[in-house]
Amino acid sequence: MGKGIAAAIAGRAFGYARDARLTMFALTLPQVAATLAATLVGYDTLNAAGERLLADEIFNAVLVLLVVTSLLGPILTELYTPAMIKEEARAKAATP
Repeated sequence: MGKGIAAAIAGRAFGYARDARLTMFALTLPQVAATLAATLVGYDTLNAAGERLLADEIFNAVLVLLVVTSLLGPILTELYTPAMIKEEARAKAATP
């Protein structure tokens, strides 16, 4: 959600069309490497009582989130990019 808001704010600030803003969001969605690294470190770290900092349920939820965003990012990019390109072509044709 935060990435969508950031893409909307930045896109509006630079005057991007709706489809361009949605493409920006879709391109920032998957961030597998950083999330996976931080999750693995948290999962492998033990507290003073010898318990994992991340429970197995949280670890599994993060892995599901990684898979979903890894698939959703390219799918949304494939969906929004053609509309963005058509909009840019229309804008170029309309300018003298």
